[in-house]
Amino acid sequence: MEQLLFWCDLIGIVVFAFSGVLAAGHKQMDLFGAVVLACVTATGGGTLRDIILNVPVFWLQDSYYLWLATATGIVSFYLIRYLAVPMRLLKIADAMGLAVFVVIGTQKVLGLGHSPAIAIVMGVMTGTFGGLIRDILAGDIPLLLRREIYATAALSGAAVLVLLDSSGTLPGEVVVGIGVLVTLSIRLAALRWNLSAPIARFGNPGQ
Repeated sequence: MEQLLFWCDLIGIVVFAFSGVLAAGHKQMDLFGAVVLACVTATGGGTLRDIILNVPVFWLQDSYYLWLATATGIVSFYLIRYLAVPMRLLKIADAMGLAVFVVIGTQKVLGLGHSPAIAIVMGVMTGTFGGLIRDILAGDIPLLLRREIYATAALSGAAVLVLLDSSGTLPGEVVVGIGVLVTLSIRLAALRWNLSAPIARFGNPGQ
């Protein structure tokens, strides 16, 4: 189980770092800006989670996470310079990172002995806050705050993981896989069919 979570963590770092570089490329940033976005996207959610839980920040304990994010940022920067990469790939990469980090965060908090509610909140935070910081630095409205189904996907995946984990009927590896699949499926379905949540309006709709 620990080995599976470790590899999921690495995949999440790479995918989120790549999404950070895509956002930087969209804003025509230089190499430094791209690497900064790659690193904050890959580590932002987990960093905030660990600070709130008062546990050692994961990339300070194991610096290879930061090095992996940096290396991914550099490679991706030159990759998108010479290859035509559609911007839609940014949302797909973000969806993959979201799914992996939601599960990683939720599982980590459960392992620390916190309640299911805290695990769900921290899981959603782990999955969404790296992208939130990325979008703010890139000068965009964060995906988390748009009408797109984003936080709902994260919340659903975290809740399913907690429920399956508490039931104890399935192996941990299967529970993790289902959590990732639920989050990713909801997010990709929202992208495919342009599903969205209701938006806030002031006044009468006809005005």
